[in-house]
Amino acid sequence: MKYFLGALAILAVLSPLTAAARLGEPKPKANAFIKTLRDLHRGRPQELIMSRAKAQERWITQKLDNFDDSNNATWKDRILINEKHFVEGSPIFIYLGGEWEIQPWDITSGLLADITKKHTGTIITTEHRFFGKSIPITPLSTENLQKYQSVNQALADVINVINTLKEEDKYKDSKVLIAGCSYSASMATWIRKLYPDIILGSWASSAPIVAKVDFKDYFKVVGESYKTLGGQSCYDLIKNATSYYEDLFANGKGDQAKKELNLCEEFNSDNKRDRWQIFSTIANIFAGIAQYQVPANKDISNACSKLRGFSDDDAEALSKFVNWKVHEDTGECISATFDGTTGYYEWSKDNYEDSDLPWFFQTCSEFGWFQSSGSSQQPFGSSFPSKLYEDTCKVVFGSKYDTAGINANAKATNAEFGGLDIDVSNVYWVQGGLDGWKKVGAGVPQGATIIPQAAHCSDLGSISANDSPELVASKQKVIALYDAWLAAANLEI
Repeated sequence: MKYFLGALAILAVLSPLTAAARLGEPKPKANAFIKTLRDLHRGRPQELIMSRAKAQERWITQKLDNFDDSNNATWKDRILINEKHFVEGSPIFIYLGGEWEIQPWDITSGLLADITKKHTGTIITTEHRFFGKSIPITPLSTENLQKYQSVNQALADVINVINTLKEEDKYKDSKVLIAGCSYSASMATWIRKLYPDIILGSWASSAPIVAKVDFKDYFKVVGESYKTLGGQSCYDLIKNATSYYEDLFANGKGDQAKKELNLCEEFNSDNKRDRWQIFSTIANIFAGIAQYQVPANKDISNACSKLRGFSDDDAEALSKFVNWKVHEDTGECISATFDGTTGYYEWSKDNYEDSDLPWFFQTCSEFGWFQSSGSSQQPFGSSFPSKLYEDTCKVVFGSKYDTAGINANAKATNAEFGGLDIDVSNVYWVQGGLDGWKKVGAGVPQGATIIPQAAHCSDLGSISANDSPELVASKQKVIALYDAWLAAANLEI
């Protein structure tokens, strides 16, 4: 008995996260860094309108490996479907799920729902493998993720959903049109390229289509958002405060910075990875506001007013603002350490509860998109290089995912899909003029529409009186293109 308890004690020391999971202890908290990443990769927000339409849940049988005929393992994939307006033979509109859990409002409100009603169609949203409730296999080990988690596997899942629906007589003649936001807009682009005989056309809102490891231009645009919509004084406040804390760390006053920022005890001022993490966390907080800002709501100017309202001292104002965003007014310290992040991801391999780990794996294995401080033309300092993310990949997923491996993976993704030189038709790209993701997306040379002052996936909602003229025009173009694609397809019959 003493030997058994001693072994448990040793295990607890050597592997506290695994031991905690096995002994049923509370899971580790996602730290501030993870929470800010989660906020940057959330799904479409719910529109504040009432809809009587209901989304029905269905489960589709999928192959675990769509590209291995010898593997007969299957799993259940969740979709939501709204057939309220459907007339037999009318189109199927699919809003692709990305790195989030799909929600009923994805298909009961918004522009795509309006278009579906116009065409007496069916609208569905598909849940991407390993996100939400659609988990093909556990544990979420590196071995399982590298075998079964990829954009190609997910696109093949969507095609299987379509084929399954078309087994029903009422859908056998239905044309299929796609829409997506952010990563799911990348999917909307690539599914049209890979399966043009099945997908009639795609609307891709804020689609990143160039894999890029050191995504340093992202925060340049975030900075522009604050300068344009919040004013030069707000931009300067962020820049001055960030420089103040960087100088403290650089000049051996890390403990002072730790105290003033209200960082938790485990934060190591002498650990460069911990320093990278807190500066990335601060920048991500401001990015989360900018990425989903709506000009009519004055989201950024309101945030700037709140920021300045905390103090006349720039550094104190930033610290209090960041603490308020992380913990509101609780006074709880901010946890943002490298080991806290990697430990949470390690725990998640055996204890799946959210989409953080599977998405982070895809950034390591396919895309990069590590939002860094590499550009000098932004107010968030120079203290969170792409290496922060690269090191996280290597620690969590193994040496195969070191800097060289991640760069090779991103290069392979661009070679497969073409990057900005992609050969594809019937895709409508829309970018927000103040969306950092536009820097890895299609631009005017590729035929994209750029909506001034708009942010990420800003065109998904129904046409509204609050929309700018440019936003209305883009939404009307989506409607016209779907009309034209369907008309052309019907003429070919």
